[in-house]
Amino acid sequence: MKKQSVVRSWPGRLGVMVALLATTAVLSSFLLSRADGPLFVFAGGPLRTGEPVELAGLDWNSLDSLHELEMEIVGTESSLTLWFSVHGGVPYVACDLDCVGGMLTRWPQQIDIDPRVVIRIDAKRAEGRLVHIPHGTDEYATVRAGRNQKFAGDAGGRAGAETDAHNTVVNLGEMITGRAQREEPGDRLYRIDPR
Repeated sequence: MKKQSVVRSWPGRLGVMVALLATTAVLSSFLLSRADGPLFVFAGGPLRTGEPVELAGLDWNSLDSLHELEMEIVGTESSLTLWFSVHGGVPYVACDLDCVGGMLTRWPQQIDIDPRVVIRIDAKRAEGRLVHIPHGTDEYATVRAGRNQKFAGDAGGRAGAETDAHNTVVNLGEMITGRAQREEPGDRLYRIDPR
């Protein structure tokens, strides 16, 4: 008899667990959307803190020793953490996944609507705009080669491990979606210009 009452209450317990998980997800999303920037891999709200500076006033060649920056997409009032690289004193960011025309909406689709961004790095905050660098251009080839060298992980450690994991995900995703067989690869490269 006792076993039947446990079985009967199991759907109720499952319902309570699902409701708790849904509530936690909604509450977390709400709190993150109001956070001052991203939190680890989770998107956050607008960037509010940091010393306001001009983008061109930052020493990007020195900052290139860092791997990540925080970027707010002004049109969506959301922010994320991205790897960046520098070429000729100019910063670049990229989306290496199936960014456009894929099954999921990625941040480059938001940039297509409004390219304004705010960058936060080294406790400084600067306004900018993203400029898409098309495949097949000299700028794309040069910057992509520099990014690959920076994140190849020749020195080992975190960057090398993250690059290996990232490349595995990208290659698998492009194979599953068929993006690898299309003329235009799914990745996007952007130069960060002052606005």
